[in-house]
Amino acid sequence: MTAATRLIFYVNPKWRRPGLHTPLLNPWWGNPLGESSLFTKQIFDTYPFDTDYYAITDDLDKADMVLAPYSHTWFLRHEAALFDECARTAREAGLPLLVDGTGDVEYLIDRENAFVLRYGGYRFMSERNRVQIPLYADDLLERCRGGQLEIRKKGEGKPVVGFAGWVNITPIQFLRTLIKELPVRLRGVFDDRYRACTKGVLWRQKAIRLLQRSPLVTFNSRARDTFSGSSRTAKGDMKDLREQMVDTILQSDYALDVRGDANNSARLFEILSLGRIPVIVDTERNFPFSDKIEYSSFALIVNFRDIKKLPERIVEFHKNISPERFEQMQRNAREAYVRYFRADALMRQVAKALSSRLAESRT
Repeated sequence: MTAATRLIFYVNPKWRRPGLHTPLLNPWWGNPLGESSLFTKQIFDTYPFDTDYYAITDDLDKADMVLAPYSHTWFLRHEAALFDECARTAREAGLPLLVDGTGDVEYLIDRENAFVLRYGGYRFMSERNRVQIPLYADDLLERCRGGQLEIRKKGEGKPVVGFAGWVNITPIQFLRTLIKELPVRLRGVFDDRYRACTKGVLWRQKAIRLLQRSPLVTFNSRARDTFSGSSRTAKGDMKDLREQMVDTILQSDYALDVRGDANNSARLFEILSLGRIPVIVDTERNFPFSDKIEYSSFALIVNFRDIKKLPERIVEFHKNISPERFEQMQRNAREAYVRYFRADALMRQVAKALSSRLAESRT
């Protein structure tokens, strides 16, 4: 992208409030995250967004779009009137509104002129002007292994599948989840696509039980009772827990990736950063930049409807892949992460997608 096609976002300085602004504004407003979100803070400190592809202005005449400076969920919780002001400003200026709509729960944004950044959602639930982005995930190869890619050779025995993460929930949590999901589960009786909406930890439990019980694979697992990416929920030292996770992934042929609370997973991009082949349980996910990336070049994708055959699918894949292809997929995984998914590469892709949409809307 040339300087001539660099996107310019209008942000009124009077819109600034105390709180977690959208990360897109970090280059100008700073990284607002603290030690309680240490890992995410490190991502933005180490891999800042590339401002060669976008800038901000307080002059509407110079802007291509209006940027709402906080996430949509923040506006809903704290100051909905400010979001209305952002939308009104865009409408009166005849400009599109860019909204950070990321979050574990995605709320409808019914604004005709809005482009919305998302990292969740379902393929069968379309949304106009959605721009799919990856969850922010640290470069664990750089962070934990000095950037040295460790290519794993294909072995002769059973494939080794690794997993480390939150799996166990209390009976009360399980009951609350069932009650909350009752409407969507009923819809799933008549339309199996809605079965994909089941809470991520329950999909993980199902996948893990299948792999643990299967004689076809060696399952290398570190199941945890809580989410270990935040100091508020982690049981133990966060850095030690991360190191255990990295070891588990690197000591495996494949790494299991199952959705989280959002229908996506930061773990997928962590796996890719380490140069390992993810086994993705596909719960109708919207994969970011899928128009540019061939996911099968670095991942094994298993439809959630076939989850009972998960061990067999892995074994079949491992049996048929050549040693050379097995190693190349690991390199492809690492390359895809650095080129498309790491935070410092993200705005190149987002700016291209938005510029293309803007051009289409003007024709």
